[in-house]
Amino acid sequence: MAVESETAQELVSNVFTLQRALRAATHHMADPSGPGFALQGVMRIIGEAGELRATELAAKLGIGPAALSRHIADLEAAGFVLRRPHPDDGRASLISLSEDGVAGMRAEAIRRAALMQGMLGDWTEEEAQSAIVSVGRLAEALHNSILSTKPGTHRYEPAGV
Repeated sequence: MAVESETAQELVSNVFTLQRALRAATHHMADPSGPGFALQGVMRIIGEAGELRATELAAKLGIGPAALSRHIADLEAAGFVLRRPHPDDGRASLISLSEDGVAGMRAEAIRRAALMQGMLGDWTEEEAQSAIVSVGRLAEALHNSILSTKPGTHRYEPAGV
């Protein structure tokens, strides 16, 4: 194993600290005039996919159909998403961002980037680039590990458990 136990424990501690800091930053960055962060998350997934079925969207978000239905109804009522019948499956619909949804996501990305620049005012460009690589690699490793683990099981068990 390449990573020592103490290092892994410190990384877990730092990840939990990062989660708390991200929650605080999320509340600080909130734009009261736009959709909330949950709806923005839904919009981001739709924007990355271009167009997708509701079942695919629910799976990507890790939520059930009822919660997704409420999110889509809210976004549709606000004019941020479009729903059209699936051409090959009359029971399904395809969901995509509307022009307003795309414009809103672009504006929000610019706004958040400016806020992040302010929060990282004492960082160098090199430090920020290094964080991008490290956080991205960590997120990918965690994601891939979870995908390869059977639901309800733990891949790695500490000795003596």
